[in-house]
Amino acid sequence: MKKMLQLLKEKGYKRASLGVNKENYAVCMYKNVGFEIIGDGADETEYLMVCDLT
Repeated sequence: MKKMLQLLKEKGYKRASLGVNKENYAVCMYKNVGFEIIGDGADETEYLMVCDLT
């Protein structure tokens, strides 16, 4: 995940986003690499998360 975010940054992306099920253990991993929860995703079972790459 860190390598992917670095590659996106090198290519000029300002941020990355993803949707993840609220019960998925990966939520903690995403937080650890810089993603923040900004709200619910497509439905109330998902988080919408964003990582600032600047």
